[in-house]
Amino acid sequence: MKVQNEMATKITVDTVQTAKSVSAFRNGITALTNPWKANEMAYRTAGDSLNALKSRYEGIGNVIELQKQKVDELKNRQEELDRTNKDQANTWLKLEKDIQTATCQLASYEAQQKGLEDSLKNLNKQYEKQKKELDELVDKTNKTTEKTTKASEAYKKQ
Repeated sequence: MKVQNEMATKITVDTVQTAKSVSAFRNGITALTNPWKANEMAYRTAGDSLNALKSRYEGIGNVIELQKQKVDELKNRQEELDRTNKDQANTWLKLEKDIQTATCQLASYEAQQKGLEDSLKNLNKQYEKQKKELDELVDKTNKTTEKTTKASEAYKKQ
């Protein structure tokens, strides 16, 4: 699954860098989103909440990077415009609207990632706590088994 994600990410980013079109960014984001959503669902179906969260966190991280590139590209296009004629002034306004929309979407992705980061921290804490409790239980069981074995051997010697 990881190789597929890397391939999708690399292909998408390379495509976006060469095409530099808004639709390429949109398609790239979709291409990045679908694999991590599928991975997340597969992990959830298997009962693996930790890896499901990690998959979503990493996937959104990749989408954030692409969304930042999209915002930068829109800003660059806007800066290159000469607003002396009506068509370019209208294009500038459209780009401004697109920048605002892309920036809002970026903020949404970043908020999602922050929430996932907090969830991952909590899940890791729970995992560590359960691991510690399990280790303590195993130690206690081993000590009890050892005592029982010694008592059994002592009883057999009588």
